[in-house]
Amino acid sequence: MLTAAGPRRAATDERPVAGEPPVGDERPAVLVLNDVTKRYPNGREALRDVDLTIPEGDFVFLVGPSGAGKSTLMKLIIRDELATEGEVILDGDDLAKLPRRKVARVRRKIGAVFQDFKLLPTKTARENIAFALEVTGTPRRKIRPAVDRALRLVGLSGQADQFPRQLSGGEQQRTAIARALVHDPRLVIADEPTGNLDPLISWEIIQLLLRINQLGVTVLMATHNADVVTALRKRVIALEEGRVIRDEIGGRYHRQT
Repeated sequence: MLTAAGPRRAATDERPVAGEPPVGDERPAVLVLNDVTKRYPNGREALRDVDLTIPEGDFVFLVGPSGAGKSTLMKLIIRDELATEGEVILDGDDLAKLPRRKVARVRRKIGAVFQDFKLLPTKTARENIAFALEVTGTPRRKIRPAVDRALRLVGLSGQADQFPRQLSGGEQQRTAIARALVHDPRLVIADEPTGNLDPLISWEIIQLLLRINQLGVTVLMATHNADVVTALRKRVIALEEGRVIRDEIGGRYHRQT
């Protein structure tokens, strides 16, 4: 069974135990997948026997060809779908066993960023970001300061009152990142966040995600951008046909052929 629970280091290092962080890494785990399989009613297995642990503060690239299972994994993490077998544990909570009343609270621990931005076209940048707090019942007096902080972090204070159609692609993605950050998540997941952007703007978005990670937020980014992955040499988890085939620190993209 091909699984990976911790990143591969140099050959002289001890290997991590399956389902645990790398040896010597005592950071608490933000995300743990234990023997996770996702099987659809038609019998197709999108994920099979996936074990991995992502400690607090990690920056992780999730790579693999189309259909490898990256998007399915993201859906399990944000609880859009549930695993058929195994456990998906976010910050200590088993997502499949959550009482309905706790689902919203646990989801606030995740900020999600998507390739197509998913901004509401009739709301300004400020209103899009604020909406993420409004739907969770955040008191009104706390919303404006939180939105202002998020706008400053992504460098969009001057565009706060513009609508998505008035923003460039990069500015729209910055707005989406601000929306993901406004409720102080433990984990940001980014599903192809640079897929619709040109190379220069893509690097700006990557630098922003790196800065967010330096502030202590764990980042999991699914991408096909081989240049970015290879240049940054972060932890790389590679999926193929629903299985983890590689998990290493300082990894390259290693495009599949």
